[in-house]
Amino acid sequence: MSFTKREKPMAVSLFLLWALLTVFAAATGPFGTFEGLGLGGRIAYWAVIVGVSIGLTRLQLHLLRGAPQILRFASQLPYGLALAALAHGMNLMIFPQWGGWADFGFLALVTLSVVLMIEAAVFLGRRHLAANTLRGAAPDAKDQLPERGAQAPPNPEVLFQRRLPLDKRGALIRLEAQDHYLLVVTDKGSETLLMRLGDAASELADVGLRVHRSHWVSRAQVRGHIRQKGRDVLKMSDGEPVPVSRSYKAAAQAAGVL
Repeated sequence: MSFTKREKPMAVSLFLLWALLTVFAAATGPFGTFEGLGLGGRIAYWAVIVGVSIGLTRLQLHLLRGAPQILRFASQLPYGLALAALAHGMNLMIFPQWGGWADFGFLALVTLSVVLMIEAAVFLGRRHLAANTLRGAAPDAKDQLPERGAQAPPNPEVLFQRRLPLDKRGALIRLEAQDHYLLVVTDKGSETLLMRLGDAASELADVGLRVHRSHWVSRAQVRGHIRQKGRDVLKMSDGEPVPVSRSYKAAAQAAGVL
């Protein structure tokens, strides 16, 4: 399945990230682990911490796909506290001198500071790259105001595809939100953009519609509709099923895709 093909590179990347961070932390021994543990103990300690951290991050991104940025920042509080609680529990079992609210407060402060700084850096980087992408995709003034007798300006789909490599520009089939990115699927292949699904859906309102908080479809590329386990699912021209959520069902029915 294409889902498996997309997830395999991500799984490899996450494994490499886990291994590199574990080795780095075990070698440097932050938070007193260098003095309190041998090399094998540090590797085991940081393998658990890093692994749980990556797992919680993936869960957080999955649950907050398409959510407002303010909610992403707010979610860092329970996320940071969960990591701090994990480290605190492990330290209680490993280090005899560890304990008390002061030690937990120190861990919580450090963890929250790090996760908030990372989220802020991701947010700022995303805005910067998205702005550059939009500037690169914006048509020139001569394209916006054609001379008499010239062809009409490009339609929204053509303008949107200026963000894609030339070999991926084709009929738009669907869009899918993936964490901070947007998977764009055309009849020439797929490409990932740093863009919000809501912005893309607004830009392409004349071409298709959003049918789920993580999915947009082109009306012309819908090939049918089925029910799976009580859920509405669209059959797309690329063979991928796209779910229709309850909140978008009325719009999908009005557009004639259900």
